[in-house]
Amino acid sequence: MSKCKSCGSSSFGSCSYSPHGKHEHITDSGQCAFCGSSSYGSCSYSPFGKHMHGSDGKKCKFCGSTSTGSCSYSPHGKHER
Repeated sequence: MSKCKSCGSSSFGSCSYSPHGKHEHITDSGQCAFCGSSSYGSCSYSPFGKHMHGSDGKKCKFCGSTSTGSCSYSPHGKHER
């Protein structure tokens, strides 16, 4: 089971130890770091409002694409690895 990188909890949601106020887990590219979902798009647990998966260096953390350029799922508007 994954744990929050700020406090070590296995929970999701609010975290008083995190700089952005949410538990953020260290995950692989298959799971959202803020809720554990395998989905992309909206995430109520994320401080960005979007699912953010762990990075494998090949896929965008916010949409799973291997493309470069614009990303409508990213809070920054660009694909991020």
